[in-house]
Amino acid sequence: MELVFRDSVVTCEDVSNVIKNNNISLPDYRLAVIVRLMDKDGNVILQRRGPKSRDEHNKLEDIGGAVEDTDINLIKALYREIKEEVGELANIEIKDFVGAVFEPKFDIRTNKTVNWLFCIYNGLYIDGELLINEPGKCLGYEFYNKNNLPKDEMSYTSVYFNSI
Repeated sequence: MELVFRDSVVTCEDVSNVIKNNNISLPDYRLAVIVRLMDKDGNVILQRRGPKSRDEHNKLEDIGGAVEDTDINLIKALYREIKEEVGELANIEIKDFVGAVFEPKFDIRTNKTVNWLFCIYNGLYIDGELLINEPGKCLGYEFYNKNNLPKDEMSYTSVYFNSI
């Protein structure tokens, strides 16, 4: 896993341009958006991965997912992913761009390795209810003090995302 860039990006084209303009060499990749979600008290909010998730079952993970061809930009893609995962009752605000991280991950559902480029954003959970909209993929949401994260229960990527 490696931090690829910190240049702020808005669109998939922006991502391609940053990679090209900085002579960054990456294999074919899928683009994903991730939110490092915190509440007003500074607690990190993680989801417990279920048996139908791509990988790292029962681990704690940040919220997010793949960017789709129909997504207008990365922020819209992240709001779509949040809505798909936690529903419409939660009031969440996307804040600043953190960086882009590259990691090949084995997908249990397809039995193939996927080269992921994760674009990570900070986010604030303001209020409302966090629903489990994908019960097979998510077992629930857990709140942790940012200085006392249960790293042994977190996915490798989530540990890394919360350290940059």
